[in-house]
Amino acid sequence: MSEAPKTKLNSAAQAFANQSGEISVVLQSKKATGLSIAINPSNQTPSASVIKVAIACAAADQPGIDLSQMIDISSLDPTFYCSIMQAFDPSDQISLKAMIGLMLIVSDNPATTAVLDLIGMDTVNAWLTKNGLNQTNLQIGFDDASLGHPLRANLTTAQDCLNLLQLIDSQPQYAFIKHMLANNLRNERIPKQLPDHAVIAHKTGTLNGLVHDIAIIESPEAAYYLVVLADGLPGGHDFAGDIARFSKQVYDLMSG
Repeated sequence: MSEAPKTKLNSAAQAFANQSGEISVVLQSKKATGLSIAINPSNQTPSASVIKVAIACAAADQPGIDLSQMIDISSLDPTFYCSIMQAFDPSDQISLKAMIGLMLIVSDNPATTAVLDLIGMDTVNAWLTKNGLNQTNLQIGFDDASLGHPLRANLTTAQDCLNLLQLIDSQPQYAFIKHMLANNLRNERIPKQLPDHAVIAHKTGTLNGLVHDIAIIESPEAAYYLVVLADGLPGGHDFAGDIARFSKQVYDLMSG
């Protein structure tokens, strides 16, 4: 990549990050290690559902946990909110691995609670520390009482999210997690304007005034990691659309 596209890439990222709010952007090429952009990479922000990726990895690494073990639907915590788990009969069973899939693909909160009930938050935090994600923590779960403002106790940084994506991309035991992320059904942000042949393994996070997306993007034209974390956004603004347009800019420049 010549200097001109690099300059354009940096200018696009700076313009995107200079909007109202607290915005962090990290971009890292998979092909050229020297091609990277980091804007506010160490700023801690609530992780929202992005932390579910680390929960999945901690479950995959936990000794004694059998991903094929079955979980009774009747054992799940009740929820006031919509959940894909409520489409099942109470007598149904679902494997832990499938529960992780629902936690990631549709970001289901009761599924997340079921996974956390099995492995524990301490296990997740130990996994984060072991893997050098020292600015990320899990202080509160995803049961109904923890949703909304309480979830802001869980923190992360754009740099930690990049490191998390690189772990998933490089370690064989997380291959199934990457595959699940590539089948995410919430695709209005980073994937929205990208070509159909591009594979985007990603996870979103959303709270009031907070819009995140972290992704591994792979196609014949480009391969890179992109992390966008944004908090303190003005009400009523379509920041998901901003991410989609910025993502398309990045893809076009990375493909040049």
